[in-house]
Amino acid sequence: MATYTITLHNVTRESASAIESNLRGVNGVDSVDIDVPSERALVSSSLSYNEVLEAIRQNGVSAS
Repeated sequence: MATYTITLHNVTRESASAIESNLRGVNGVDSVDIDVPSERALVSSSLSYNEVLEAIRQNGVSAS
């Protein structure tokens, strides 16, 4: 299990909510915490960093 700090670009409260909802439905993701003002997400997951990024990007949000 790893915890990743991911930078979200131009995230809104609505897109953050969609990302959280989507990631919580992905097998291998244990927790998601998104801070909209700092544009950061903390994700605890057994997935790779790239897999987590791809799941976030599927919501139309740029992430790195």
